[in-house]
Amino acid sequence: MIEKNEGLRISQAMIVKNEEKNIRRALSWGKGIVSEQIVVDTGSTDDTVKIAEDLGAKVLHFTWIDDFSAAKNYAIDQCKGDWIAFLDADEFFKDDTSKILDIIKKAEQNRSYVIAVQLINLNDEGEIIGGMTQARIFKNHVGIYYKGSIHEYLCSDDKINIYDATNELMIFHTGYSDSSYKSTNKTERNKSMLEKELQLHPDNSDYYGHLGDIYAGEGDYDKAEELYFTAIKFMDNAISDESLRRGTTLRNLLVILGGYNYRTDDLLKVYNYASTILPHDADFPCLVADHYYRYCNFKEAAKFYKKALDIYNKYGAYLKSDYVDTNLALIYSNLANSYFLIKDYISSIKTAVVVMTADKYNTDILKILLLSIKEINDSGIKGYGLKDEITLLSKFYDVNTLKDKALIYMMAEKLDIIDLMKYIADISSENEMKIIKSLN
Repeated sequence: MIEKNEGLRISQAMIVKNEEKNIRRALSWGKGIVSEQIVVDTGSTDDTVKIAEDLGAKVLHFTWIDDFSAAKNYAIDQCKGDWIAFLDADEFFKDDTSKILDIIKKAEQNRSYVIAVQLINLNDEGEIIGGMTQARIFKNHVGIYYKGSIHEYLCSDDKINIYDATNELMIFHTGYSDSSYKSTNKTERNKSMLEKELQLHPDNSDYYGHLGDIYAGEGDYDKAEELYFTAIKFMDNAISDESLRRGTTLRNLLVILGGYNYRTDDLLKVYNYASTILPHDADFPCLVADHYYRYCNFKEAAKFYKKALDIYNKYGAYLKSDYVDTNLALIYSNLANSYFLIKDYISSIKTAVVVMTADKYNTDILKILLLSIKEINDSGIKGYGLKDEITLLSKFYDVNTLKDKALIYMMAEKLDIIDLMKYIADISSENEMKIIKSLN
């Protein structure tokens, strides 16, 4: 295997079972970066092993004993590299993996032995359905290992520093897609393992939370809610900056109470508890805002969206605020629309501008911006006439280009903003206007 790491050896490791659909992609991202690829098979009956061996991986076999940590720690024992990148077969790095080498060097300079990355869950259409912070790269031979028979996690007998690379590295995960779950039967396997663990550890809050996730995924929200409330009963009440499993349990319960079972009073009770023990997690106020937005209480929605974004902008998303971090544009759009619907047009414009700074072709937010300006113009407030409107739009759009002219004209026409339509027509050639009108 080609090495471009100038002495720094990286091992790629994974445990697999019946992953013939994913194994090629799983072993492709590391080519030229890693010095070895270790695949531990736990009982495949398809062509996973053959494909992995054909691709040059070292394949070993481990008898499955209902313990993910045991299998993963066996894989770690086989690795000779200085660092290990441990991804599942249904995960892959999105970006140029050559940056991994520089990130590892920065982590070592920082005396950090674990690197946290951003993990993004995708559905069958390739759309983002969630995200979280995950530790997937770690230094070898320093006593780092996995713990927990299911929903295993990295740990060490000694305190270790974690290098935050969530803004530098992104892993895509397809294992939560509908087709993946149906083809691998992961749900029933995990449910059985968690129920077995709860017999041994009946006061383990995390296991109740994980089991709740499975029932929620199956659409049994009443059972999931029951399990999440049981998890809260045994939950550690210590205040923390990092949300981890407690945050996931509380977040998912808020989703059920606010979106499926629609119980505002219970929703707010859980929110108050969650925001007390995990005050820097922006997801909690955001999910309350989603609830109010869904049921058209836009004044409360605006208040909670604003609070969520304030927390997110101040404290970031490292080991928390996963929902806000992966839905940021939508949240800003909902806030802008909430302001518009409660007739706070100035705040609506300011919020829309934030979105357009990142995505000027977001037509929903452009619509809100133009409607807000139109309402202000109709009310006769000075400072928001056509000249001011054009000045604002020129910060984002180049009206010398046909694409930007067409977008503004078509949106103005749809919203019946006559003076803006006339402005675009006046600065456009006859041929340009023929093209613009043909696009409508």
